[in-house]
Amino acid sequence: MSIFAAVNNGGAESALAAVIFMAIWFSYLGFFVVVGLASAVVSVLALVSLYRNRDKLRSIELAAWVAISLAISIAGPICWFLIGRRKMLDDVHAEEQGTHD
Repeated sequence: MSIFAAVNNGGAESALAAVIFMAIWFSYLGFFVVVGLASAVVSVLALVSLYRNRDKLRSIELAAWVAISLAISIAGPICWFLIGRRKMLDDVHAEEQGTHD
């Protein structure tokens, strides 16, 4: 129902209800658009990071992290940055320390 139809048919109360409904609907729509865009951005950043570090990961690790990043919307890429990437960098650092001794 449009606001103009509500005003013509039911008066100010119907128009107010229509305005409140539309405000709630657009706020939900905006929320899901923002969450969708954030999910896409974080996923792309994680995939770029995985691509750049592909030589430092075993094939099965790389495949697993790509699958996790794509399957689990926002949490998967965040897990890569908080857990996987940190572990990979620690492993590389430990390997470099072992070769210099």
